[in-house]
Amino acid sequence: MKRGVASFSELFRRRLTLVFVLFLVAAIGIESRFVYLQVVARNTLVDMANEQLATDSIPIKAKRGMILDATGRVLAQDIATWSLGLYMKEVKDPHATAVAIAPILKTSASVLEKQIRAASSTFIYLRKQVGASEYEALRSLSVPGVVLDKGYRRVYPLGALVSSVVGVTGSDNQGLSGIEFQYDKELRGVDGRHTYRVSGSNPGEPAVTEEVIEAVQGKDIVLTIDSNIQYFAQQALLETVKTYDAKRATCTVLDPKTDAVLAMVDVPGLDPEHWQDAPLSALSEKVVSANYEPGSVFKAATSVAGLETGAITLKSTFYSGGSLKINGTVVHEVNNYAYGTMDLYAMLEHSSNVGFAQVSMKIGAQPFYNSLRKYGFGKPTGIDLPGEESGILLPVSQWSQTTLPTMGFGQGVAVTAIQMANFYATIANGGVMQRPYVVDRIVDASGTVQRTDTPGVVGRVFSAKTASDVLEGLHGVVQKNIGVSTAYIPGYQVAGKTGTAQIAAPGGGYLKDGSYVFSFAGILTANDPRVVVFLSIHQTQKGERTSFRVAGPTFKKIALQLIQYLRLKP
Repeated sequence: MKRGVASFSELFRRRLTLVFVLFLVAAIGIESRFVYLQVVARNTLVDMANEQLATDSIPIKAKRGMILDATGRVLAQDIATWSLGLYMKEVKDPHATAVAIAPILKTSASVLEKQIRAASSTFIYLRKQVGASEYEALRSLSVPGVVLDKGYRRVYPLGALVSSVVGVTGSDNQGLSGIEFQYDKELRGVDGRHTYRVSGSNPGEPAVTEEVIEAVQGKDIVLTIDSNIQYFAQQALLETVKTYDAKRATCTVLDPKTDAVLAMVDVPGLDPEHWQDAPLSALSEKVVSANYEPGSVFKAATSVAGLETGAITLKSTFYSGGSLKINGTVVHEVNNYAYGTMDLYAMLEHSSNVGFAQVSMKIGAQPFYNSLRKYGFGKPTGIDLPGEESGILLPVSQWSQTTLPTMGFGQGVAVTAIQMANFYATIANGGVMQRPYVVDRIVDASGTVQRTDTPGVVGRVFSAKTASDVLEGLHGVVQKNIGVSTAYIPGYQVAGKTGTAQIAAPGGGYLKDGSYVFSFAGILTANDPRVVVFLSIHQTQKGERTSFRVAGPTFKKIALQLIQYLRLKP
């Protein structure tokens, strides 16, 4: 008996040991599998999972910042638009999708189906900037994969009024010209991104949002330009261009105390929302990008240089018998009129070519060149607009025998309108030159001012006395009714100078078609300069042929509006 009981107990222990060993082996096996899956095969399993669950994303377009004028009027802004896209991993049936969408887009279902089947990426656009009715119809569809992507379209509420300064944008809302180009980085903002998780093995399964990074709106740009002053100048130029059948015209209005640009007009203007219909040359602001010979309006620069170098004084006199032969070239007065003996003020009032040819020769070539460079000619002003030209002021080594005398009355040198406007602003500012600018400040979406532009002082380029003396001479040009009676405004101290310039021909010499550039530089008022107006009218085809008759009255129209709008005192 005892022997049998002992045998049973031994058997039980062995079986229990066997079960324990089997359990232990199983546990070790499971744990080993866990280790294998989590450590050894981890990368393989992750890759397999990613094949089953893929990530994709769609950009969220940032709203471009606004451009505003000095009064807060909107010059450029974005309005919301919607584009139709397809998330291809959700498209189950390209044919059914095309048939559902085609009637709304008013297009062929077969053409649309080919476009869908030809898609080479996970997301495609079928139509950009759909209309409001199309958007509503598409939004009501329950077609897998349809995505209505929010975007923006640039609009310009004032149309062509400030288009050459503000500029235009391209199809992707990127700046192409003007302020839109110059400050594209600030205006553009930062695009966001909508990230999705989708099934890689089961096309048609709805995507699940993984992450949304919101877009950051672009900054607003506030200009120094006042659209009211811009309008006054534009209307006056349009009337002049029409009356005299001119090719184009420009006007720049500066505040001489700061060099802020109050108006910059280029006629004919450009429709910024249909700029593709215009030649590429229409995208540039001619005030800063077009070189031309200035003619007699340049005589103020010769006057300043003569006084500053000590070559002449206010009492110096020069004789004009109507013409003067210099180095084989004859310099003529208008109509060969013999003005006799004149001092500086008389030469300005009569706009004597012979007189100023003698002044420049008395200054001397190198001193005259150095003076003109100092006054900003032959180099950019640094205005915050793209495409600024430097003008043309050749080094003395490249001058001909007639360059020095003819440059005295504005031939043989090329300028931009902004250079001439800035020079006259320097006279009005007592000889201190500044950098003209059109952007007043940059503001972010919260209204915080990110940057405020301040006048960039170049420095004193001629003495306050010289500035005062020349300003007095320019005052006499208008007030004495000799040079520019058409710009005279009773009760107001207007200073100014006309310019009638020949147009350089491409192959050398000048155009023979009788066309000129008529210009006028005006300062309001001589006793308290508040504004400088510089205008140029190019290649008139009919009517008068002098700045006295063309540019003078145009200036007067603008000046009268400025006096009223800015409440200028006599």
